[in-house]
Amino acid sequence: MASSGYLKNVMVFGAGGTNIGHHVVKALASKPSLFNVSIIARKTSKSTFPEGLEVHYVDVDLPHDQLVKAMQGQDAVISAIGFGAIALEEKLVDAAVEAKVKRFLPSEYGVNNTNPPARALCPVFDAKGAIIEYLKQKESSGLSWTAVPTGLWLDWSLEPAISFAGINIKTHTARLWQNGTHKLSWSTLPWAAEGIAQILLAPSETTANKVVPLHGLSASQNDIVAALEHLQGTKYTITPFDADAVIAGAQRSWRENKDTDSALALVKAGFFLDGYGSDFVNEAITPNGNEFLDLPPLEPFERIVAEAVRR
Repeated sequence: MASSGYLKNVMVFGAGGTNIGHHVVKALASKPSLFNVSIIARKTSKSTFPEGLEVHYVDVDLPHDQLVKAMQGQDAVISAIGFGAIALEEKLVDAAVEAKVKRFLPSEYGVNNTNPPARALCPVFDAKGAIIEYLKQKESSGLSWTAVPTGLWLDWSLEPAISFAGINIKTHTARLWQNGTHKLSWSTLPWAAEGIAQILLAPSETTANKVVPLHGLSASQNDIVAALEHLQGTKYTITPFDADAVIAGAQRSWRENKDTDSALALVKAGFFLDGYGSDFVNEAITPNGNEFLDLPPLEPFERIVAEAVRR
């Protein structure tokens, strides 16, 4: 149910492809009586967007005046910018301030990036945490913010071409962090997008200038492997490894080369090891949005895994 004064006019940056921005647009556009949805995209974008939605194209380097013009009249701007371009997110924030946007949702969608151990571990978490700090500095201008950690997307993680969880459903192999025992918070892309829609509909006092995690379900890598072995009727080949050595090597490589592979290895460490806040239940440092949002339960774990196998 929409609260009075909810955020109706919403612009999404990073809506191309099939990841979270695409799903956020889809979730908002499915509620035409509640939201007016528009998109901001670079002129070089090759993405196609849902028919009927207004798309504002800007130059690739995101000129301030073009961003401000595109954001005029918006209640909220949602960023789904990729890590490779995260340094540009400050440009979106600055434009939102000048355009008098009410709320900015940064490109969070993982762990709680205000968590100091996570920021110390991984440059991706640290860069995203820095954006939250930047947004806090802008509160006095009238721009509020909401950061939305969604846990790891289980549907996306099990795509064979991605296999972000270290589990490949085609080759029946698994590379397990911490022997696969850490239980972390998971969601799916459509469910996380619906959660973001509900945040926009919620009373401002419950979501403004806050981190609002969305916890779908808890599961370990071992839980996923067990479910897959049952569904597929085959035993997975498990590869253990020294997580401490991987972290040390990745951090060294990042310092020397600033390479994406090292950054992603550290992102995985943050999700699959104890102590970095990926368990929104037992490692929580802020209340979960599930406690106050009108958000339906995530579909059962076994059903999500089974759907990944059928794809």
